[in-house]
Amino acid sequence: MKKITVKKMIVWVLIALLLLWSIFLFYIDIDELITNIGIENTYLILFLVAAVSGTSFLTSASFYAVFLSYAQADLHPLVLGIVGGLGMSIGDSIFFLVSKRTGDVMNLSKNKTYRKVFTYIARLPHWGVYVFTYLYASFSPFPNDILMVALGVLRFRYSRIIPIIIIGNITLLTLVAAGFSFF
Repeated sequence: MKKITVKKMIVWVLIALLLLWSIFLFYIDIDELITNIGIENTYLILFLVAAVSGTSFLTSASFYAVFLSYAQADLHPLVLGIVGGLGMSIGDSIFFLVSKRTGDVMNLSKNKTYRKVFTYIARLPHWGVYVFTYLYASFSPFPNDILMVALGVLRFRYSRIIPIIIIGNITLLTLVAAGFSFF
C-alpha cells in the first residue's frame, strides 16, 4: 500500500478509538468511581481522570467536575495543579504525536479555527511560538487540542513543546484551584 493510504487508515482508526473512548467516558459515573477507589487516592484519581479525559474535548467536562470538587475540598491548590497539569499533558501529547505522524494527510484547511491558528503560529518566530504556547495553555478557555494539532502538523519538536505545555497546564489549574479555594 502507499504510504499516504496507510496514514489515512491510521487517522481513521485513531479517530474511531477516540470516539469510542469518549462514549465510554461519557457513561462513567465519576462519583461512583471516586467511592470505589477511595478518598485516600484523591491525587491518583485526579491524575487518571485528567490523563483519560484530556484525550478528547468531549470528555473534558468530567475532568473539570472532578477537579473543581477537589479544589473545593480544601486540597492544596499547587499540588492539584501539578497532578492535574501532568495528567492533562498526557492527553495533549496524544493529539500532538498523532498530528505530527499523520499531518500530511489531514485536510484542516476547511476548518476556519484551525486555519487561523495555523496562520498565526506560522508567522511567529520560534521563541514567539513558545511564548504563545505558554499563554494559550495557561490562560485560554479553549482546549489545547487545537494548538497541539497545529504544532504537530507544523512539525515542532515534541521535546521543546511538552515542557511548555506542562508548565502552562499547571499554571492554569493552580490558578483555578486557588480561586475555588476561596469559595
